[in-house]
Amino acid sequence: MTLVETFLNTCKKHARKTAVIDQNSAVTYDDLRIEAISKAAQLLSENTGSYIGILLPNCKEFVTTFYGILMAGKIPVPLNYLLSPAQLLYVIQNAGIDTVFTNSLFKPHLGNQIRHILSAEEKSHCTIAEENKITQGREDDLAALLYTSGTNTNPKGVMLSHRNFLSNLEGCVHAFNFTEKDVLLGVLPLFHTYALTTTLILPVNVGATMVYLARFSGPKVLELIEKYKITSLFAIPSMYRVLLRTTESVKHDLSTLRLCTSGGEPLPGDVLEAFNKTFPVPLTEGYGLTESTAIVSVNLPEKCKPGSIGPPLSNLEVKILNDDGQKLPLNKEGEICVKGPNVMKGYYKLPKETAETITPDGWLKTGDYGKLDDEGFLWITGRKKELIIISGENVSPNEIEQIISGHEKVFEVAVLGVPDKLRGEAPKAFIALRESATCTEEEIKNYCMQRLPHYKVPKYYEFRKELPHGPTGKVLKRALKQ
Repeated sequence: MTLVETFLNTCKKHARKTAVIDQNSAVTYDDLRIEAISKAAQLLSENTGSYIGILLPNCKEFVTTFYGILMAGKIPVPLNYLLSPAQLLYVIQNAGIDTVFTNSLFKPHLGNQIRHILSAEEKSHCTIAEENKITQGREDDLAALLYTSGTNTNPKGVMLSHRNFLSNLEGCVHAFNFTEKDVLLGVLPLFHTYALTTTLILPVNVGATMVYLARFSGPKVLELIEKYKITSLFAIPSMYRVLLRTTESVKHDLSTLRLCTSGGEPLPGDVLEAFNKTFPVPLTEGYGLTESTAIVSVNLPEKCKPGSIGPPLSNLEVKILNDDGQKLPLNKEGEICVKGPNVMKGYYKLPKETAETITPDGWLKTGDYGKLDDEGFLWITGRKKELIIISGENVSPNEIEQIISGHEKVFEVAVLGVPDKLRGEAPKAFIALRESATCTEEEIKNYCMQRLPHYKVPKYYEFRKELPHGPTGKVLKRALKQ
């Protein structure tokens, strides 16, 4: 099976059912099918490359564009509208994108770099009379190219196949017991694998209803839960913290919720405790990464250990390895490794990085440290990669350090992630200035604001006479952390 086949099957089976509700409209599955086919025909009438960009907020057009691209035999590349112009340009050039579907709001982000800018909002006049002209693809074909920030400055393209997505969905549907009766609220941006998998591809596959919010708002989320009788919510801890603050002043009927899951960043204990006291359903935490097609493990209301990230999905394997690559026994800490049909095909145009991440026998090295307990629950104990997770976004300290080190008054800089109640983590910059130089926090902050996306600009600054170094001259971030 492929994503196109499952999409068309659902559209046929649930033709008259409401599929998507966004701020502009409510459409049925048959409406989705017709519009997706129209977008496929539009693409086939253009002379485009293989990789097609999607620069859109959460909306009905994202769904029809995603499936329309696949029907045309092309590969969707959801674009992160939070990236800096330089990074967005890098992704476009790296993927070889010459065509992007977007809207009037995001069109200015693209500048003059794209040959074909297609409006996702306007109805195409193209049609395909016969459905058998649609390309359905094969299960090992690429279904999406998703770019994720890693330990390098530039984002890396993760190649995910139809089989990757469908296997992860199989595990999720089995774990969460999803059916066509569910109504899911999409608050996470769909360029994320976590959102794309759980709030677009998953509901389409089971015939559920999707309600999309283009921009997160605590009061709006509570309003939509009550209005549309939402059953499931996937979000990040910082969003749940905002919802808790909102419930203090605004009351809504939330009784239809049966599942609230947190991922993307560690779930603070105080958020978990407060949520479970306030909401009618327990908050459960899961774990995953783009390279594993979203979800690896998840707690469920009936099978939950607070503080853990739950047992692995039933159709994949997890093991813990030491630094020598040897499997460790239960309750011993090491690197979390994942194997199964959900593991990516590899990094786009990066064979060396792919070989370093996926072992010859198919194990994905996550770069996260953890352990498996006696009951099969997975626990995160640390991160091998020096990433800062800001509201679910992976941010490389190295990228921020390179920017700040370009300031004429800075001699040396080290950036770490520190706990932040609103965003999970926030960057903190430790700075040693050049001899006799004087500089203020505001000066460095303004310098960063001109060169980085706002969410990557350090929130905290500490000026030191010098930074701690090890025997090889490397800055000892561990000492700064302490």
